[in-house]
Amino acid sequence: MSRTLSPPVVSVKLDKRVPERTTHVVLDSHDRIVSVGREIRELMGPFIGHVFWDRLPCAEPLLRPGFDQARTTGLPVQFTVYYAGRVRSYEAVPAGERLAVRIEHLAELDVTTLATLARSLSQIEAELAVREPGRRDRPAPSSPQALP
Repeated sequence: MSRTLSPPVVSVKLDKRVPERTTHVVLDSHDRIVSVGREIRELMGPFIGHVFWDRLPCAEPLLRPGFDQARTTGLPVQFTVYYAGRVRSYEAVPAGERLAVRIEHLAELDVTTLATLARSLSQIEAELAVREPGRRDRPAPSSPQALP
């Protein structure tokens, strides 16, 4: 009896309305969105005045440390993050009470087929390795019981 594999279930909605690779967001001292780049105005414009973290659930623990470091040191901080099926490079630049955040789209998870998923995971892994060569988690312990 053959078994049909279902495509992986992913709860991430990939937004195709942002064709540009680079954009920006400006935040105030309370992380409210002050302005957004023209590339994402349609998507993020309605959220001007809202707290950035309300728009990106679960991103705060990944992004806030870089934002806080830029505010504390007064120097630009660059970091790379994998979030919501995408790898992006961020540069947080303090400007008085505001923080300008440049966002560069690097790679995206493609779940169309298992082959495209594998290819996009390899791309993401390579992109992260280039940008963060010393920051690798230990490999997870393997277990023969996990195999089908």
